[in-house]
Amino acid sequence: MSRIVTSDDKKIRRLRWSVLTVFVLLGYLLQSAAGSVYYSAMMQAYGAVTSPPVILEGGTAGSNTIYTNNTSARVWTGAGDFNYVLYMSESKGSNWKVRLNAYDQFNISRLYNCSIYIYDGSNSTQIVISNGTYDQQTGPWYDLADSDTEYIWMHVETSSVGISYVYAYLEILVPNTTTYTRYIITFEIT
Repeated sequence: MSRIVTSDDKKIRRLRWSVLTVFVLLGYLLQSAAGSVYYSAMMQAYGAVTSPPVILEGGTAGSNTIYTNNTSARVWTGAGDFNYVLYMSESKGSNWKVRLNAYDQFNISRLYNCSIYIYDGSNSTQIVISNGTYDQQTGPWYDLADSDTEYIWMHVETSSVGISYVYAYLEILVPNTTTYTRYIITFEIT
């Protein structure tokens, strides 16, 4: 037995769809979200802006550019000995420890001998690349005394023409802690 669909049935069906549509739309409109403040200037403590504890400055060998409040640098050198490519000065009246740490590189396979030192009368070997591979990526901690000045110098021998990059951090150990600050130094060897 078949049922005859009347106009009232069609109206009821349309009404049901309309009511369902209204509920769905209300559901989307009434959604709520919860969250928290990630950063608010009002919630941050006020701090004084101070000068960095160690200041990088350009040396007398090679070419260099000092960036970002004297806390990063780029050095260009060729083959040979480059005394004083950069120097660093202690500026806070404290005793700090510093070291270089190579964290990345580009095209170092052409570097037959690339040695980077911290120097103030005696050398502290920090980074050594021999025959295109690292012999030493991180140097030992080196004392940077109150108002002291130390130099970074390089010895470079290449096996072919090109450009190599050694990306390093100058790590500065906060006195009596295990916390250190990192300054970025890019060594470009042509």
